[in-house]
Amino acid sequence: MTTSPKPLHLVHMTVVDFQNTTLRIDLATSRYGTPQPQLDVILPRGSTHRHLSATLHALSADLELRTPTNERWIVHTQSIQEPNHGRIYLELSEGDHAEAMRGMMLLRTLMG
Repeated sequence: MTTSPKPLHLVHMTVVDFQNTTLRIDLATSRYGTPQPQLDVILPRGSTHRHLSATLHALSADLELRTPTNERWIVHTQSIQEPNHGRIYLELSEGDHAEAMRGMMLLRTLMG
């Protein structure tokens, strides 16, 4: 006799509110000198580290799900000094200009 797992039903879910959140896309340079697409995320003053963490996780999860299966980059998140500032960046596998431009296009999908 086999059993299948029961479906997970979410009873309570908190939605991240992106209102008044500043998103800036930039093509930075990694510590290895290769292009590095990144998204700066700045929350309103008074936001907590947990708000920032939740926002970075939500946005990076969206990026992961939108990444084409043939791309081999890695999506990273980083909190920056203030509790309301962080970034998401793509660690490219090839590090060439074409891959960087594809990464920038992916980041732009978050802008709406």
